[in-house]
Amino acid sequence: MDRFYESSFANDPGSRSRPGEGIEDEDDIQKQDAVAEWGLNIINRFIQVKDKQILDLRCQTGALSAHLQGGGANVFCVEPFEKNRWFAKERRGLSEIFPLPFSRFSQLPIPFEGPFDAVNVLTHHVLAHVLSPRMLLEKIFSILTPGGYLFLDEKDVLRPARYKTGSVFQSGPVHQYHLTAQTTARYLEATGFVVIECTIDRGRTSDFHHILAVARKPEAQKLSGVPPQTIQHGSSLERIRRRLWWLEQTWTLRQISFFGKRKTHKLLRRIRRRIAST
Repeated sequence: MDRFYESSFANDPGSRSRPGEGIEDEDDIQKQDAVAEWGLNIINRFIQVKDKQILDLRCQTGALSAHLQGGGANVFCVEPFEKNRWFAKERRGLSEIFPLPFSRFSQLPIPFEGPFDAVNVLTHHVLAHVLSPRMLLEKIFSILTPGGYLFLDEKDVLRPARYKTGSVFQSGPVHQYHLTAQTTARYLEATGFVVIECTIDRGRTSDFHHILAVARKPEAQKLSGVPPQTIQHGSSLERIRRRLWWLEQTWTLRQISFFGKRKTHKLLRRIRRRIAST
């Protein structure tokens, strides 16, 4: 089952198709650098990274890991794709990078016994790709020290930002799960985490708006510091159904609007370039 899953579903076609030893697309590198700054600001709100043991799960090219290491943290990285690992080692100077396919993320074998002060999953959405989000979160919970933090990024299926496909669910076979802020919070709470934040991050988008979740493993005593956020579950399932129905009904109009705006922006960029060159 693992082999079938790895070969058919758990690999990112974009990463597999990149030629050469490392990622050569400068736009991708700049995007990851920007995401690293975004993630570092979030982590610094909750912990001082100096001398902390941090696991960076799906580190990609290691941009955020390098920042954490530069701040004095002991960082252990996991990255499925060879080209990303090469870039992280050769260009960013990271050494502790371990290859692990998505299908085995929930196992996190030795040397990932921990304990870790924090687990970072901000660089790339992971829960949507793994065979069992519950098993992965349980593993993360088990390797965190009491009071340790989980920083998590996911995409909200209810909040598409672009309309390139015909449906919110047509994102390819690499996505096993389609999450919302409510279902993400429920996964975290069911695992035993105290949810500190679970909100839509308005400053980060791709095909969907992103969910930012910060959760903490309880200590023997009551958690101090930032109070946990109350997640309104209520009739969320019914709201999700209504929202999905509305998206499906209006998808064609949204596509037309999206492509119209994109073409307009391209045209304006060309005009600006011509004006600048004259």
